[in-house]
Amino acid sequence: MDTQRLEQLLDLYFDEGLSPETKAELEELLLGFPQARALFWERASLNAVLRQQGQEAWGQRDGEKELVADRVRFSNPTPTSWLNRQWLTRQKWMSSVIAASLLVAVVGLWRYAFTEVDAPDSFVAQQTGNEGAIADTWVAILRKAVAVDWSDSAEAPVVGEPMASRRIQFESGLVEIQTNRGALIAVEGPADIEIVSDMEMICRNGKMRVDVPPPAHGFLVRTSNVNVVDRGTSFAMNVGEDRDAQVHVIDGLVELVSPTNAVPMRELRKGESIGVAMEGTYQDISPTEEMFPSHEKVLSKIEAAGIRQLRSWTRRRNKIIRDPSCVVYFDFEGSQQNDTVLPNLAEKSGAATDVALDGTIVGCAWTEGRWSGKQALEFKNVFDRVLFSVPGSHRSLTCIASVRLDAMDSPLSALLMSGDDNLGIQWQIARDEQDPTLGRLRLAHRDSSHANSMVDFRTRPIFRPQNLGTWIQLAFVWDGENQTFSQFRDGKLVSVERLKSHEVLLKDGQLELGNWTSNGQRAQSLVRNFNGRMDEFMMFDRALRPDAIQSYQNMEDVLWSNDAGDNAWNNSENWTERIEPLRGDSVRINLEGADRAVFSEGDSRILRSIYVGSSVGEIGELEITGGSLKAVVNPDRHTRAGVKGGEGLITQSGGYVKLNALQIGLDPGSCGVYRLLDGNLSLTRRVNALRGNEPIGSLDIGPKRGIGTFIIRGGALKTRSGVSLGREGGVGTFSVEGAAAEFIHIGSQADLDGFWRQHSRSTLKVMIDDQGVTPLSILRARDDGENDGIGGDVTFEADALLHVGFVGAAQTGSWDIMNWHGTLTDLGLRFADEVDQAVWRFEFVDTDASGGPDTLRVSASDPNVP
Repeated sequence: MDTQRLEQLLDLYFDEGLSPETKAELEELLLGFPQARALFWERASLNAVLRQQGQEAWGQRDGEKELVADRVRFSNPTPTSWLNRQWLTRQKWMSSVIAASLLVAVVGLWRYAFTEVDAPDSFVAQQTGNEGAIADTWVAILRKAVAVDWSDSAEAPVVGEPMASRRIQFESGLVEIQTNRGALIAVEGPADIEIVSDMEMICRNGKMRVDVPPPAHGFLVRTSNVNVVDRGTSFAMNVGEDRDAQVHVIDGLVELVSPTNAVPMRELRKGESIGVAMEGTYQDISPTEEMFPSHEKVLSKIEAAGIRQLRSWTRRRNKIIRDPSCVVYFDFEGSQQNDTVLPNLAEKSGAATDVALDGTIVGCAWTEGRWSGKQALEFKNVFDRVLFSVPGSHRSLTCIASVRLDAMDSPLSALLMSGDDNLGIQWQIARDEQDPTLGRLRLAHRDSSHANSMVDFRTRPIFRPQNLGTWIQLAFVWDGENQTFSQFRDGKLVSVERLKSHEVLLKDGQLELGNWTSNGQRAQSLVRNFNGRMDEFMMFDRALRPDAIQSYQNMEDVLWSNDAGDNAWNNSENWTERIEPLRGDSVRINLEGADRAVFSEGDSRILRSIYVGSSVGEIGELEITGGSLKAVVNPDRHTRAGVKGGEGLITQSGGYVKLNALQIGLDPGSCGVYRLLDGNLSLTRRVNALRGNEPIGSLDIGPKRGIGTFIIRGGALKTRSGVSLGREGGVGTFSVEGAAAEFIHIGSQADLDGFWRQHSRSTLKVMIDDQGVTPLSILRARDDGENDGIGGDVTFEADALLHVGFVGAAQTGSWDIMNWHGTLTDLGLRFADEVDQAVWRFEFVDTDASGGPDTLRVSASDPNVP
């Protein structure tokens, strides 16, 4: 081995200077000599340490500025209200450590092929999705996620992103994960799993199928009551809320290891199924392979989701092309007359000279777009582009493009470029100078008042290696009136800048998609081709609001705007970009007060879900006064008031509302209220438990450190399952005000039992009027007349609170405020501090002589009467 030559090649590698020939030479040395691999790891370790030190120093030095947008209020896009900025400082550091991130490419090859050479402990194999954050060596990758409702969206993994050991929790949908050893895991929600290593995982809850190739034989799945060791090739599992597990062998052999069973080890072969109880005992059961998720089921779900999204996209396209502000709309569906013509579908009114022309396709190839049945153009070569023109001067402009970036193989990848050197646009993806595996969105614009000056706006790094080959939506908004410039990725704001003047962005533009050749006849190096696909492009001669950008990204989300100003749900003008809710849509309402949404008449389309106050800083309000409002099309989607840090208020004073389940004040920072004043509220499903043995039920108030309140003053409430108050550290309040409510039936609908689970600090509030109070009835769905203790149960955790009082004048007497058909577990129900215990007392009583309490009764007396 030529050590001097190896040193030279390593210098080139870490300086990012390898040619194809020298790269092949280095690989040959590394594969052939253990000493070469040892030197490589030594150098890699040094570069990783230097890289980490450089990152830690970034925030302490003066240099390049980066904007962190604090908050964008969709309802009031005034610059003074949403240009809340914070500037971070950075400084360039030695270029020789840039290539440390490229080690990912060789880790998979050398780490497992040559086990006698281990990577040093300090070596960092993969950069995570969070800028500047470093993870351990990755053990798996999230290959697919279909219709997933993550338990915590902020901590959710990203499709295509390598993952270190981590916990994954989601309430519904399907995910597919593959480990480094090739084990393919399909999981159906609700699920709570943990990827421990490339050969081990934990399943706390969920249905899954594991396909294990030879390199992963011995793959281990641990549950609370049984461990499953694969000996090849496929098996499926279902770990339920009660921790009972089912195991079914699809092909090959598995070993079951129970920590408590008298016969702890058992082999299970193809076609055999077994149930494992909480105590670890085995019981043979019938095979149920069709119940479990599989790769085929994931693909089927993806196809079904694609069909829904394509249908929603078609609906949005028809709205866009009729928008008078839309000057260019390319749907990339091809032209039947000429495959070199890209029709401009925009129906912009006016003289012919004001209408943008069709696009001319140069090079490119037709290929598949975001979904099956959707077309796209593929850009690969330096001459691939789409040429078109946009006459006139444009002081405000919005552009949105759906793209799939396949490679960042040049410093600048063109998205939309002016074909001349006059006033115009240079919208590109720019490789990061410190780390060329990262990319930023960049827009450059030549200032007309300074011929040689360029305005250059760049986002923080938003492209990473794991994003290559995945579809994303990119957008920019040049707001000449308010003098702001914003850029978006997948509907989310990633940068916002102040413009120095009311500068015209585009004037009589000759434009190109996917490439750029200067008319100034500059050097060939100025050609900056885009390497990827594009399947939609639109341009508006106005500044779209952030909620409009979001509405074009989230195909199945419809956003409330109240643009007509009359609050009417049934007025299409009141939905962002006039995209009104249709069957299967999810509605998001993030406006309040005078801009609240009001549903008052008619029958709604059957929706997927309704979110009121759906993100950090958003406040939403929905008022229901009549008609029939339904959100039940997907059994796994639930209506929420206050979620992901938002605040939501729903007031029902009439009409009929039918929902799957209702969650109020869900997760940290969220606050929600539902007020039932009149009308009927029916909850037809339940929220499945994700962890622990606790059921969640149909009405979930203040869960996961949120704050939620349900108030009933009239009307009628019935649920299919139970009520949970304040689970997982939250605070929930259920308030009954007077006797005007027709009934409050928990568990009265269909086949599930009702229950009541009230946690510490959560409150049952009862206000008694001159007619008394409507009691809560916790019912059993299938009561056979025997007190078997199944269903209809009531649980008060330690420090669960009871608040009682009067509506109007004080009274003396006793009132039954809750009754149940099951069993009572009281671990410490007590009066709230504000209750005068000299007046009030409560007791659990047996009203049916069954031998156990079935009613919660409160009594008030006059303390002045002996």
